[in-house]
Amino acid sequence: MLLHDNPFWRFSLSLYQLKRIKDACLHLQDEGGANVNLLFFALWVSQQQLRFSPDWKTTFQQLENWHRDYTLPLRRQRDELKLLAERADRSENGPLHQMREHLLKAELLSEQQEQAVLYYYYQERQGLIPCEDKQAALIENLTHCISDPTHIDNEPLKVLLGIILEEEQVEVACVQLREQIEKRFLRQN
Repeated sequence: MLLHDNPFWRFSLSLYQLKRIKDACLHLQDEGGANVNLLFFALWVSQQQLRFSPDWKTTFQQLENWHRDYTLPLRRQRDELKLLAERADRSENGPLHQMREHLLKAELLSEQQEQAVLYYYYQERQGLIPCEDKQAALIENLTHCISDPTHIDNEPLKVLLGIILEEEQVEVACVQLREQIEKRFLRQN
């Protein structure tokens, strides 16, 4: 049974309300191909000294399928409708703006479903293994969340690292994270 209102969901909501975190996540999503829910999960489980296991991608396949088949199409439709609504509707209460709002609500529900699936993985410890070093877990987990590092800045990485790490650790951790992301990207391409 999936729990849609869970500690992970509340953790994500509290973080996403902060503009700098929201902006960092959206930059990594738009420029680095990151799934924001997976970014938050990487942060959340790192706090609990858990890291993604070597087979995490296979284990998380249901999440990947849902993201590809539901969340991304809803987001794409919402983004496309924004341009149409700005051109066609004379007011912000016009039908296309209303339709866009409905798509936004559907997208948020789709993301909540993703988070419920991730929370289930956490509860069952699927795709996760203990790691004594919280910083190592954080770097490794975030490494798996970004598919293309070529267009991302370091600042969003530092913002995310700063959620878990002390300020004096962030700079070194950012260099390590960047190196790991780039190595992984080069191996895949």
